[in-house]
Amino acid sequence: MKIGIDARLWNETGVGRYIRALVTNLASTGNSHEFTLFLRRHEYNELPLPGPAFRKVLADVPWHTVTEQLKMPAIYSQAKVDLIHIPYFAVPVFTPLPFVVTIHDLTISHFSTGKATTLAYPIYRLKHFGYKIVLSYAVKRAATIITVSETVKKQLTQEYSIDPGKVVVTYEAGDLENGIKSSRGFPDQYLLYVGNAHPHKNIEKLIEAYEMLRTQFPKLKLILIGKHDYFYARIKSLISVKKLTSDIILPGNVSNAELVSWYSHAAVFVIPSLAEGFGIPALEAMSLECPVVCSNIGVFHEIYGEAAVYFNLNNKEDLVAKLIQVLNNKTLRNELVRKGKNKAHEYSWSKMTRETLSIYENCIRI
Repeated sequence: MKIGIDARLWNETGVGRYIRALVTNLASTGNSHEFTLFLRRHEYNELPLPGPAFRKVLADVPWHTVTEQLKMPAIYSQAKVDLIHIPYFAVPVFTPLPFVVTIHDLTISHFSTGKATTLAYPIYRLKHFGYKIVLSYAVKRAATIITVSETVKKQLTQEYSIDPGKVVVTYEAGDLENGIKSSRGFPDQYLLYVGNAHPHKNIEKLIEAYEMLRTQFPKLKLILIGKHDYFYARIKSLISVKKLTSDIILPGNVSNAELVSWYSHAAVFVIPSLAEGFGIPALEAMSLECPVVCSNIGVFHEIYGEAAVYFNLNNKEDLVAKLIQVLNNKTLRNELVRKGKNKAHEYSWSKMTRETLSIYENCIRI
């Protein structure tokens, strides 16, 4: 079987992490299929193929654009594959081949505020309307829909009236990519967040809680790791207004080695999101013996179980109370570390890949 994988987001976080793990593990599964990777120019030129069963096709087309809708169907067709895996919601509506789509979350549907964009608000509303049309097409036309949690599956089937049998959950994982500890210096005590700064990540609430926490822990720092973009620029401005620039550190994108060390030295990892599809960073933290405090949304309860401490996502006082509890209670910290390591081991990228390969094979047999 010839399978195409749209890998244009290879170097992104989130979906990119998913794509890299999938492709890397497909190369070691011992299957007899052929794989075609659709790549942007930089990755097409620089990325070594993971094995002899793989080939590259240049698809230098930006995602989430009209150009993507117009050009990608022809690129897919010319590759002469049997099935396409599009690992995010923006499926080109004229895609002529059978396809599998991965829906990581429904954030776009649930958080359609003007704060979530760099565009002028009327243009954003128009683009958001287009996103909803594309997502509706994707879930209705797909041979199979993959979600990364039961929570997203339930949301998807209810909101789009989809047969649950058409949706398969393949959990992601939290093992880092080639990470080893670096020798750089770190603050003595700090809270850690890893991810982007989009509004639904609720970082403002974390900063407000940190302000309150500093009265009891004056040496405590807050580290926010993520790509410096428009959204992090807004966070940086907020930090400046609050006169916290010496206490809240924004390292930007960091290497895997540095990320391992940031996790390993952190007092607590905090993930305050209003919504997520899975939540990889907290599992990464757990795998490196860092206790986790997270918002009490359904998907986190599904993925982390009893391995995290949960706070009311709308209540910064509750977040402060839970952080104080974890910072001060050594017995609780040790219990979270133990449960966290066990929980992280429950998830595996290789298992996710085997399940995804089975989905491909079932689609062709149908």
